[in-house]
Amino acid sequence: MLIRIFDILISTVAAIIVLPLLFVLAIVMVIRQGFPVFFSQKRVGRDFRPFEIYKLRTMKKSSEDELGLTKGLHDERITPIGLVLRKYKIDELPQLFNILAGDMSVVGPRPQVPFYAEKFRHYYERVLMRKPGLLSPSAIKFSNEEELLDKVSDPVAYYEQTLVPVKCEMDIELVNGFNLKKYFSVLTAYFKKVIFKT
Repeated sequence: MLIRIFDILISTVAAIIVLPLLFVLAIVMVIRQGFPVFFSQKRVGRDFRPFEIYKLRTMKKSSEDELGLTKGLHDERITPIGLVLRKYKIDELPQLFNILAGDMSVVGPRPQVPFYAEKFRHYYERVLMRKPGLLSPSAIKFSNEEELLDKVSDPVAYYEQTLVPVKCEMDIELVNGFNLKKYFSVLTAYFKKVIFKT
């Protein structure tokens, strides 16, 4: 209950702060790449319940694949504006409204697409014991994920064989015994990463 209260407080304050930025970005995006501004995609929530996640559109129209996986920041489907949005994770800001809606938490495992949640169900049965989140230790550690995918010859194989197992193990550790201490520990780690680049 306390975690939900903090989710609402933090996401409400953050949404108020970023709304002017989202408004300006929406205008620029419409001028430069047309509608739609937002992109929604089905993700898997707690106990495998599906929900729609919201992002700013970073790819050319109708080019998002069903896996939700890109080949890295040099993926030809990514628009010039989208490249900047993805690099600085600005495209994730609309997920504040997913948090307010109760689909996500501020802290929790990053939401996965149905394909990978089923393919790696032996992991996700444990990962999805709590709500997915905007921030997690694995998301902080692999904040440069798309840069890593840029450097390998087979991004899909690298994602499936290397990134998914490591990230899931970290997510399982987060979920086990999740409490306010872990919640604020992840928030602290995130701000250290952003401010001090540590």
